[in-house]
Amino acid sequence: MTDKLQKHSDTISARIGQHLHDEEWPRPEVMPIYQTSVFTFTDVDDVVEYYEQKPPGRYLYSRNGNPNVTAVERAIADLEGAPAASASASGMGAISSAIIAICKTGDHVLMAREIYGGTLVLLRGVLARYGVTLSLVDATDLAAVQSALTDHTALVIAESISNPLLSVTDIAGLAEVTHQAGAKLLIDNTFATPLSIQPLALGADLVVHSATKYFGGHSDVSGGVVCGSQELIEGVRSVVATVGANLSPFDAWLIARSIKTLSLRFRRQCDTALQLAQWLEAEQLVREVFYPGLEQHPHYSLAKASLNSLFGAIISIRLRDDLATVNRFMRALPSIPFAPSLASVVTTLSHPWTTSHRGFTEEERLAFGITPGLIRLSIGTEHVEDLKNELGIALTACLEVDN
Repeated sequence: MTDKLQKHSDTISARIGQHLHDEEWPRPEVMPIYQTSVFTFTDVDDVVEYYEQKPPGRYLYSRNGNPNVTAVERAIADLEGAPAASASASGMGAISSAIIAICKTGDHVLMAREIYGGTLVLLRGVLARYGVTLSLVDATDLAAVQSALTDHTALVIAESISNPLLSVTDIAGLAEVTHQAGAKLLIDNTFATPLSIQPLALGADLVVHSATKYFGGHSDVSGGVVCGSQELIEGVRSVVATVGANLSPFDAWLIARSIKTLSLRFRRQCDTALQLAQWLEAEQLVREVFYPGLEQHPHYSLAKASLNSLFGAIISIRLRDDLATVNRFMRALPSIPFAPSLASVVTTLSHPWTTSHRGFTEEERLAFGITPGLIRLSIGTEHVEDLKNELGIALTACLEVDN
């Protein structure tokens, strides 16, 4: 961590970017936007020193680094308890750069079968052309993971809280099995955030976030970040700079601004989500509720022990498995929009069958429990009773289909 006196996540978030002004006078309270593509040097000796020594606080070109990007990287690294972090222009930019930094032709990737569909498309549709092979496994079954590991497995990928059925991964157990096989473990911590869990402390080698989600939090910016050891992050950072997947200064500034309120937003969203999940359990038109904070959830004990009493702000529900019911539900919602993303201050819903997980085959989706009637709710900061009222109206509208 960069400041041993600032250990609590609330303080780290609120004071993001302050280190940039240690030598400035007067010092701005709010971090400026360093909206420049290039930085200047005094002479040839000055630029040679930059290349050979990489002094802190020096920059050459915003594709390689920028003060706003550094602020985001340092804050998220501190929140994750990581030595270093590398930011990029999107969550997919982050996970792509992490995989490319680790894998080479002939390597095998073992990935949780229940995972964001874009990661699957990356491995099946892009990296497969370069000789990286892929297998899917139930990452909550450590015996199955152990059996699926091969001599060529370089990387295991899973999510701390999975998308969209909200399974909870035993990260410590998965790390042990992975490392016994000589592979590295990458955990996507987007749904949980480091406020719930810090995967590196449990043995993960890399942690990935879509910063578009809770770090951004307002559906107005895209970004991604990878956290890990200094050595691994140097490899990731090299990929980001070489392929041009860098985060822009203004987008970094927007993310930094939002990180200041991360703790306030996420804790409120988790509290509301738990109340809503408990309420939805009692609704007869909801056939299943998926939320790790519910006692009936198959991984409740693990969630209670590992998620710091913050079970996330995503709830998935299963209605009747036909699109007519789903459409009626969505159309009847007074204000909650169908928006195929998540983590905004505004509550939204998404439909994994037709959006985030359409990259899986229909057979895979059905086998994994991702059916046409599954709806993913991203809970915002609205009052819980207003959300109950709106969802109740939509569920009542579905009654006409069920009858």
